[in-house]
Amino acid sequence: MNYNYYRNSSNLFNPEEGYNLGNMFADLYKGYKNYKPAKLTGRTPEEKSFLELSRIGFAMHEMNLYLDLHPEDRTIQQLFNDYRKMFLELEEKYEQNYGPITITSDTLEKSPFAWVKDEWPWEGGRNV
Repeated sequence: MNYNYYRNSSNLFNPEEGYNLGNMFADLYKGYKNYKPAKLTGRTPEEKSFLELSRIGFAMHEMNLYLDLHPEDRTIQQLFNDYRKMFLELEEKYEQNYGPITITSDTLEKSPFAWVKDEWPWEGGRNV
């Protein structure tokens, strides 16, 4: 995904950078000594999809926390709304392809408790 659009100001990391560093705000990030965070990647399409969903969810949550203290910041409000819409789209796409990931998923209406039919990770099933 092209994250350049989402770096709307110099003090924000894009979702991939922020997720890897654990902070979306560059001016608040303090690295630890010479530690370099690992670059996270997925091995399978499912893992890549879940990682992307996690990155956008993290960015959305960070914007929400910021807005708790700065509710008048219209730029961050718009960014939060962009991330929220993107998250909902990615979540729907993920669940259509791989099944529910939350108890509130609409896909549970079609197949309630579908996860009990899959093998668990320790049984050789999905390990996402």
